[in-house]
Amino acid sequence: MIRIPPLTFVICFALLATLVSTGIAQPHWLSCRSTTGGVGAGCFRQTVSVEQPVISATLRGCGDGTFVEIFVGGKLIAELEPYDPVLQVEVTELCRQGRLAIAMQLRDCPPLRCAGFVQLDLKFADGTNRKIVTDEGWLCRTTSVAGWVENEFEDSDWQAPSLLGRVDDRLLTPPELSTDIDVAENYDQWKQAIGVREGTDPASFQLPQGYEIELLRSAQEDEDSWISLVTDASGRLVIGKEKAGLLRLTLNAAGDVELVETINDTMKECRGLLFVGDDLYVNANNSKGLYRLPMLDNSKFGDPELVYESSGGVGHGRNDLTLGPDGKIYSIQGDSVDLPTDARDYTSPYRDSRHGIKTSEGHVLRVDSKSKAIELLTSGLRNPFGIAFNARGDCFTYDADAEYDMGAPWYRPTRVNHLAIGGDFGWRGVTKQWPPYYPDHPDNAVPGFNIGKGSPTAVKFGTRSGFPTRYREALFVLDWTYGRVIAVHAIPRGSSYLMMAETFLQGRPLNVTDLDFSPDGSMYLITGGRATQSALYRIRYTGIELPTRSLSEQQQYRRANADAAHAERRRLEAELTAGASGFNSQLGSDDPWIRAAARNLLEQADVSEWKQSALSETNEKIALSALLSLARSGDRSSRAKIIERICELDWPELSRSWRETAVYTVALCTRHWEPPTKLKKKLIAKLENTYPDREYSVNQIASELLVRLDSRNVVATTIDLATRTTAQAEQMHFLFVLRNAQLGWTPAYRRTYFHLLAGTRDYVGGQGMTDFVTKIRDEAIESLGSDVRETLMDVIRLSDPVDERVPLVTVRRPIVAEWTLETLTAALGQVDSQSDIARGKRVFAEASCVHCHRVGGYGRLVGPDLTNVSRRFNQHDLLTSMIEPSKVIPEKYQSIQVVTKNGRVFVGIIALGGDYRSTKLRLSTNALDPYAITEIEKQEIDQLEPSHTSWMPNGLLNTFTAEDVADLLAYLRSGG
Repeated sequence: MIRIPPLTFVICFALLATLVSTGIAQPHWLSCRSTTGGVGAGCFRQTVSVEQPVISATLRGCGDGTFVEIFVGGKLIAELEPYDPVLQVEVTELCRQGRLAIAMQLRDCPPLRCAGFVQLDLKFADGTNRKIVTDEGWLCRTTSVAGWVENEFEDSDWQAPSLLGRVDDRLLTPPELSTDIDVAENYDQWKQAIGVREGTDPASFQLPQGYEIELLRSAQEDEDSWISLVTDASGRLVIGKEKAGLLRLTLNAAGDVELVETINDTMKECRGLLFVGDDLYVNANNSKGLYRLPMLDNSKFGDPELVYESSGGVGHGRNDLTLGPDGKIYSIQGDSVDLPTDARDYTSPYRDSRHGIKTSEGHVLRVDSKSKAIELLTSGLRNPFGIAFNARGDCFTYDADAEYDMGAPWYRPTRVNHLAIGGDFGWRGVTKQWPPYYPDHPDNAVPGFNIGKGSPTAVKFGTRSGFPTRYREALFVLDWTYGRVIAVHAIPRGSSYLMMAETFLQGRPLNVTDLDFSPDGSMYLITGGRATQSALYRIRYTGIELPTRSLSEQQQYRRANADAAHAERRRLEAELTAGASGFNSQLGSDDPWIRAAARNLLEQADVSEWKQSALSETNEKIALSALLSLARSGDRSSRAKIIERICELDWPELSRSWRETAVYTVALCTRHWEPPTKLKKKLIAKLENTYPDREYSVNQIASELLVRLDSRNVVATTIDLATRTTAQAEQMHFLFVLRNAQLGWTPAYRRTYFHLLAGTRDYVGGQGMTDFVTKIRDEAIESLGSDVRETLMDVIRLSDPVDERVPLVTVRRPIVAEWTLETLTAALGQVDSQSDIARGKRVFAEASCVHCHRVGGYGRLVGPDLTNVSRRFNQHDLLTSMIEPSKVIPEKYQSIQVVTKNGRVFVGIIALGGDYRSTKLRLSTNALDPYAITEIEKQEIDQLEPSHTSWMPNGLLNTFTAEDVADLLAYLRSGG
């Protein structure tokens, strides 16, 4: 709960405005000029001198119409596809003092034109900052040469790049406006709105400079809690009450509420409100239907008329409504509501629901208000509350996460989705299912922009607002739990959008349920839900609008390309709604939204019409899309042929999404079928040749597939992946897929597996995490023979629950020397015996390093992972961090100081493990016993700030000889 004071929040926006107007320290889109004069692909680099220790380094980057590889200090950081979101990743450990190279390679993606940008934000130990951006100081060449990404590479003969304009500042959200939620944030802040009589004072809210917010009205005792809002043509506000009924508020010019009327008291829990002309349409969740309230001549409403009745539950129920550009009503439902059985369905005929199998999935319906005809447009959502169209006629929502799955590899965060027609976003309401399923996979609709933690409610574009262009074009999405209005910038790119988000408004409590814009351009917000005190707020822009910047060369090109791609996707969707189907070349498009539309069109046709075309297609990309559809069709006679064709295609050389498609297609074919022995061997050989892949998303599918196929090499490769990764979800996935693997184990692999499994007790997650890791552990133990289980019992016991384990014991040792960097370095120079790695491992434990660090599968991840530390740091750097731990503390490993409202002070690190929704902050305050946890009520925290003293104690090496330290260094160099 590191709060930004309101003044700081305003300053952030003021600084952002300055950067927009002056262009200070903003990256440019770069391209490389070829010998023929065109701009396009190439290699780019910038070398800088890092003079001070770096405590934080954040890299951002993105390609526009290009495949991008980004390197820092000679290491590949990411491979981006032409339509990937903006990359943001922490690279502190790569940014050492001395010469540092940042490099980027762009590869063509015809017919698009290449451009890319990079921004590296450095924070130094002395509190200063430095921003390194792609600009005229970079160098480029059209082709790569050996070693060109390395720090010491000589680039004096390289040329200047082509600058295609500054990067849109909407893509560069400053950290202060980030939508990330810290583990110290109070999930239950909304409860502060229970039992009070007034809405929260807006003076405490964080809002951009130039905007003012007013509390217009707090709900009266007999007015219930408020959950929905709409303005009519006269500017009157209609509000839906949580239990039942509708209110209408008439405001005067000053914004004071002059009249409150009850216009309905029978419809229950009206979550969606929409005016079509003068008539009011209502999605009444607990009344289980969409209703029309006709406007009468006296400005009163007539009795409700049922338009559409839906069955199912009411939790994730009948949510918001919006009017489409076609004049029809769009209704969005959560996964508690049954899919209609009599609607025209534009999703794939291969979906279970199309075959009479009941599924639980959120969906979008299109309703003709005159004929009452119903169409199912999109499905596979969880609990999307809001729905809105932008000025280009595209539809968006903000979908909920499954909090139970938080922290697991199958968890999907809250996200903003572009709701293209025919899309299936993959969600099925089967929480607590075991084994779990992954809601994101290559045959889904294209994933949207991840927001992270939150509880989505309404969404609205600022199109009707009186705000400056930046926010008039933004999608405002509401987060009920953390009291936020988030501005999502959706910039046309390809046939869809490049999105980025920033916090626009935040308050505590501010459990926002709906918003709308009045005819004068003001934003109105209401709070409520779960019987909390409700309030009505108004936000207006009173500042001076910044001058509109002319479009850069790259922006002009992107817009022209987006217009053409958008028209092509719309053409495919129009064919779908017109009843067309069949094989087409857009199956091979690198634009994933066009490709998805083409594949959905293909799947509408009878498989017999295109099966042979799919199997004989020579274009690898078209073939992979078609083979995926063929696998989805369930045509049993084609399974062996599909696998044969996948083995023939050279898909490992294609980009990430195509590699995912290839491996996932095989996974579909073999899910309930085992290939003949000869074909199985051929398939395993093909997969093992490409495993591990460069990307986790491919390894995720391939690892599970190879275990299913009884590969003899999958255990070795997957254990290595699980050991090297520091990402919780990735490691958990690899432990999950290996739990039942039968072939390829050695005693060493078994021991490493259970060492890693012991570390799962530190996982941070939702309510389900304890159950997940317990099931993985139980099934892994169950898969062992009794004799093997007995030999591994010592390491199996390490994964017992913490309270069943023997408490940590620190052995007291005599002081050998008060080591300094100089004296220890000199002493190590006199050590002439061969280092003992096994002894070094014992020193790692006896010096208490094992309590906070991991080498290989040994230890914990409270502090940095030291598995590959020798590749990143030399001996001098390692000794410095051991002897002077507070000299340079990476920001993400800094201790924090917590001051409570009653003046108590705690210093420690936020403890791993537990449910992120807990009302208590868990703090480890003793580095020598990380299991000793202090719990602090989050609502009692007054201040929370970083501590500049390392949590790692001084003098840990003083009880060891130089020979011991030499052995420790040898152990670290070995990587475990």
